[in-house]
Amino acid sequence: MGDMPDPDNAVVLVADGEASVLKNVSSTLQKAGFTVLTAHGGPAVLDVCAHHPEPIQLAIMDMAMAGNGPELLERLDGSYPGIRFLFTSTNDESGAERQMGRSGRARGFLQKPFRRSRLLGRVLQVMDTPKVRTA
Repeated sequence: MGDMPDPDNAVVLVADGEASVLKNVSSTLQKAGFTVLTAHGGPAVLDVCAHHPEPIQLAIMDMAMAGNGPELLERLDGSYPGIRFLFTSTNDESGAERQMGRSGRARGFLQKPFRRSRLLGRVLQVMDTPKVRTA
């Protein structure tokens, strides 16, 4: 059983431009035992990186925000080597794949709007997937 991620020790960064989404996602994850950091935009994400030296295991990011530049993702990946990404979008996954391109990070996708149970399921699934490094 030791392989399952432990929500009590996991820090999740939630980044979304919509305050209601931030609130719903963070409250769902907090109830499940996760420590949640929130960012209301790209610059706020970098701010979180600057002020949170402990590892962040997962970033749940709206595609529109992630689309602001691969450099944001690279910065997160550089600051938190074990980080995984779960992207959310009102578009379908094929559009997301095209936008994100190649990356060896284990990551998931969640189409908005989503139920709390679906969110938790995807979070646990992404966190339980070994992170793959591509050459």
